[in-house]
Amino acid sequence: MTELDRLQRRQLDQKLAPLRESELSAVPRGGWTKAIRTALGMRAATLGRRIGVSQSAISQLESGEEQETITLASLSKLAEGLECDLVYALVPRGSLDEIMRRQATRRARSIVDSVSTSMDLENQGVPEEEREEQVEALARELLAKPGAGLWDDS
Repeated sequence: MTELDRLQRRQLDQKLAPLRESELSAVPRGGWTKAIRTALGMRAATLGRRIGVSQSAISQLESGEEQETITLASLSKLAEGLECDLVYALVPRGSLDEIMRRQATRRARSIVDSVSTSMDLENQGVPEEEREEQVEALARELLAKPGAGLWDDS
């Protein structure tokens, strides 16, 4: 992994940090569209006219949002009709570095355990403490070259 890769990951983490700390993940009952529309005192028929669809189409779109089946294109159109901006983001549950470290440890443990099982069957097993050292060393290697199997689950 190059220093440029690390820098780009840190910069992305910094941009995502405010979203990770926000409470926007709690979607209002019925979805954001319906919540904002009703807060504005706007009827579904009015929103429909504003974006060129019927009242029943608005109901279907709001239902699709609630059921998480709506498309981003439809959400964008609804946002425009509500004079809102659609903000789309994938927000990691922790820092990107933490996610990579956890995955490297999981992947390394899987590899070491697989090899250790074979060695145990041949009475050539290594002590648990040594296995942990092997996991840590392999995890460091995977992080140094993440394209070399970090996300492979084989």
